[in-house]
Parts: sequence; C-alpha cells; structure tokens
Amino acid sequence: MPRLTQALVTSLLPLCTAQEPTALSRDLAEVAAAYAAKVTASAIFVSGRTLDSVRAEELAPTRPLEALIRPFLRFEVDQEGASVTCRLANACAVATATRNLGCTLVRPDTPIATLRQRGGARLADLQPDPSTIDWPLGDRVANAEPLGIDQKAVQRAIDAAFLESPTGTKIHTRAIVVLHRGLLVGEHYAAGYHAAMPLAGWSMTKTLTHALLGVAVQRGRLTEAIELPIKEWAVDDERRHIGLRDLLTMSGGLQWNEDYADPKSDALRMLFGSSDHAGVYAAQPRQQAPGQSFVYASGATNLLCRVMRTAFASDLEYWAFPHHSLFAPLGMRRAVLETDPSGTFVGSSYGFATARDWARLGLLYQNDGVNGSTRVLPPGWVASATTSQPASNGRYGRHLWLDQDPDGDGPKTREWPELPVDLFYMSGHEGQYCVVMPSEQLVIVRLGCTKNGGFDLRGLLGAVHAAVRK
Repeated sequence: MPRLTQALVTSLLPLCTAQEPTALSRDLAEVAAAYAAKVTASAIFVSGRTLDSVRAEELAPTRPLEALIRPFLRFEVDQEGASVTCRLANACAVATATRNLGCTLVRPDTPIATLRQRGGARLADLQPDPSTIDWPLGDRVANAEPLGIDQKAVQRAIDAAFLESPTGTKIHTRAIVVLHRGLLVGEHYAAGYHAAMPLAGWSMTKTLTHALLGVAVQRGRLTEAIELPIKEWAVDDERRHIGLRDLLTMSGGLQWNEDYADPKSDALRMLFGSSDHAGVYAAQPRQQAPGQSFVYASGATNLLCRVMRTAFASDLEYWAFPHHSLFAPLGMRRAVLETDPSGTFVGSSYGFATARDWARLGLLYQNDGVNGSTRVLPPGWVASATTSQPASNGRYGRHLWLDQDPDGDGPKTREWPELPVDLFYMSGHEGQYCVVMPSEQLVIVRLGCTKNGGFDLRGLLGAVHAAVRK
C-alpha cells in the first residue's frame, strides 16, 4: 500500500500493544483485508506464486502501515475452491478465481458460485505451443548475437537492476526484458519467477485498455465521437458532454481522489469496496468542463471499460474480446484481464502478463499499432496517445505517460532530458514499467514490487540506451 498519512499513523498506534487491532478504523480494516485477499488470490491463482511470496513482498513490513497490520492478517487459502479469505479485526474479505478472467473480490450482491463460473474456455490452451513459434509471436528466440549493440553492457544494466542495497528498502525486481529492433536482446528473472509467469501490471493496464479500445474502433464497434452510454447520467446532465477522448486524457472534469493513503479515497473505495467500479466514477460530481484539467483517475479507465462492454451482444463475447482480438494476435498467450464483481474489466489496474507479453504490447506501440503486416490499432491511434494533454505539462497523452518539454523553452524541464524526446511509457504501482523509445527501436520492461519509489529507473534506461548506441 502507498504512503501512510500522519492521521493514519496516529489511529494505528494502539496496535503496537494490542493483541488484536480493535482500535483500527473499520474503513481501514476493510480496505486492508480486501487488498490482501485480492492481491494474494491473483498471485496464487493467476501468477502461480505462494502466500509466503506475497507476505515477503506485497505485504512486507517496510512501512508503518504494513508493520502494524501484518501480524494481525489471517489468511485461509482454499486451493480446491480457488479462493482466499483474509480477516483483519472486524473485517473479512474473500477473493475467488474465475474460469478465465483471473480473480475478483466477492461482494454481498454477487454469489461466489456465479463468479467462479464467469468466463469461457481458456484460449491459451487451444493455441499452439509458444515454444514452437518464433519470437515475437512465440517464445522461440534465435541464439544469434544481436548486431550493433554492446551486449555485455546490456547485461550489466540488467544485473544492476536486481541488486539489493544491504541497508535500504528491498526493490524486489522480478523481471527485466529488453527488445532492440524487435529482437529480444536481454532478459532475466529473480528466483521464483520465470518467463512464463503472468505478473501484475497495475496501472500499465491502462495502456492495455487503450489498445483494446483502439481495436474496437478499428473494427467498427466504437467511434471516438460516440455519446457515452452512461446509465447514471440523465439526458440533460452536464456530464453528458464528456467524450471518449476526455476519459482517455484524464480530463473528464469529474471530482476524483486517487490518494491511496486515504482509506476513504475514491480509488480505494472503487477497487476494494464496490461491485461496479465504473459506477463509482460515473457518480462523481462535475468540477470543470471536459478537457480543461488533468486529473489522474483510475475510475475514468473503468468507465471506458463499461462503455466498451455495451458494444458487445453478450458478456461472453466481451470477456473473450481481449484474447481473440489482442492477446492471441500479439502472442500474449498468458495475459489475463480481470473483472470487477459486476463483470466489467478493471482496465485501470488488474492486467496480468508475462514480462515478454508486456514487451509485446510495447512493441505494438513502437510500431504505430501494426503487428507484423497487420494493422491492429487505427491509423493515428498511437500518435494521439503520444501527444500530451495540454494540462498535463507534457507528462500524459492518452493512457500513456510522456517525457515531453512541459513549457517550450521555459524553466520547466523534461524528467529524462538525456533520453530521446519521443520516449513514452506505461507505469504501474510498485515499480511496473514498459518504456518505449521509437527512434531507438528500444523497449524496456521492468516488473517488481518496490515500495516508496525506490527503483532506479533512470539508471536502467540510461545504461541500456547507451549500450544500444555504442
């Protein structure tokens, strides 16, 4: 969980001596239990990890909140029923696996049996063995030495990204993949992780959602000019002026609190306390006209996922859409996009894919939405995504982070002025990154579990960039 506010620290101090956390606020206990249940279930039933692994990384006592709460978390892992129950004080949360859509929290209004039956056949099982297919559509990688790069320097950069400080917070790098000119030129995994393991992308999933919307537009299911079919908004509601592009640029103008240190924030209330995540954002009041301000809101992405759901004749067709239309064509056979309890994709946060799969998505964007000889995303879809939203100061386009000059020749500067200006990237909670430098034909993926922003992303990018420019 993100940083702890002083108010929460004060409220948690009685836990230092209590046998049970009776002083814990119900809001915080419910959020913590739901977070622990959901993260653990997905780690076990999607990634194939263990409870001990989650305790050592996601729930590591590296900050006051985890240190105080962790001793009181109680887990029950039901392997046969594919569910995880977590209890904390007077709060209890259950997350269960579905047939083909990862895991979801169980809510009072959605029977667990219904959730477990959600989804269709596992499409990855119906596809050819990826080890028999050449990269990038498969996992068979040529042993030929890549030309024009310092291979040893690439490996040194990757090795450095796994080094732990003897005194600092653990960075828990799990995977690094480096592509140059579409070729896999560097790759490494931490002990307990491997190339076939789907791992959480957290907010990198927003770019995955952007890609799915692009496929839907390319195939005529949606248009950018569509009037959003939001059931919560009356015909004369001012919020009906919000368009698809406003949600993609995080400029919808609705009030939103993305603060993960506040147990009552909109983001936590949505992810860990609601059945219909899109509905949480749709219910927010209007603060400004669309397009006027940049307010990062995971709820906006989940509303887009519900809009996309309306473009399909059935939920089975909607749930199969990512696999049929994006994952399989790109070779992302192990990718999973989870749903909220209502059945809408949680496109803000709950995408799982191998490090190679995240790199495949980056490669699609490097190549302007073209996969091999097939156009997957509409012409201009990537170009608009890599054009900054004016109010974001050069930081954000359409569900992609940018590193552009915020004010021309003014006093503000780019975050990484030593790297190409066309660089863009996906970024997720606890240090998930997929960085693309189109002019260098370079894609770098880093997955891990790093608290407090402790991973040296700049060092990794700079070292790899230098190695391919020898």
